[in-house]
Amino acid sequence: MTNEELMKQIIHFVASSPDNYVSDTDAIDPALAGLKLYGEPLIGIACADDPLFTTEFKKEGVIHPDYMSPTEWLPGTKSVVSFFLPFTKAVKESNRDKTDEPYAAGIPQRCSTEWLHARIEGQTFVNHVTTYIQALLEDAGFETVCPTTSGNLRMITPYLSTWSERHAAYAAGLGTFGLSKGLITEKGMAGRFGSVITTAKIPPTPRPYSDPFAYCTMCGACMKKCPVGAINKENGCALGKDQTICGPYVKSSFLPPHGPKQIVRYGCGKCQCGVPCESSIPER
Repeated sequence: MTNEELMKQIIHFVASSPDNYVSDTDAIDPALAGLKLYGEPLIGIACADDPLFTTEFKKEGVIHPDYMSPTEWLPGTKSVVSFFLPFTKAVKESNRDKTDEPYAAGIPQRCSTEWLHARIEGQTFVNHVTTYIQALLEDAGFETVCPTTSGNLRMITPYLSTWSERHAAYAAGLGTFGLSKGLITEKGMAGRFGSVITTAKIPPTPRPYSDPFAYCTMCGACMKKCPVGAINKENGCALGKDQTICGPYVKSSFLPPHGPKQIVRYGCGKCQCGVPCESSIPER
């Protein structure tokens, strides 16, 4: 299977799937029923034996020695398919400044309701995309694993796991890291990533950078947007965001189960919205 064929089918799935929209039954606000979550995806392919996976990501301070390379997830694997789903304009604009009134008394809402849907239902859709990619490849006779849905993903520390979607995307040429620890792609950083490991040998896409922070201008806009001061550019791009400050703040906004599916929602995303890297690579 060529990467062009695979990409065409993934793009069509994202564009046509009803799961890329907020359903009537899940909508927190009836006015948000039908809200589209994601625009056209970016897709990249990396070689499974790329030294980034086998050596660099296993270094302390990059990810961790316990990080699992693609071949550790799936012996005989040849390729890693990575994708970025950018949030729609409506989702991003809603979260630039506004913080809605909470729909549960006494629990603060850190972001817009649109962003809540994009963060939670959006991740469910990411999982649907990975399942679709796996089906395409398995129907063609190849083996696949999606680390994040395999049931074998393990947390190494509270903020590190045995697989990283952002690092897989970096290896696949989709973007470089920013001060807020997100990955800046040609469609910005406001969105979500997914990946599938496969025994299919698919030609890799170009990786047009060697510096892991090449696209970040260190402008500090995300630092100013962070409501709890978790980002400090004085610490440098690699250490600019303190997850021990960010994480508890986001978790404090967990809202009670809502709707027939009893979905629990939370989110913030302020460092991704209303900043130069929201929807593109920022100009220097």
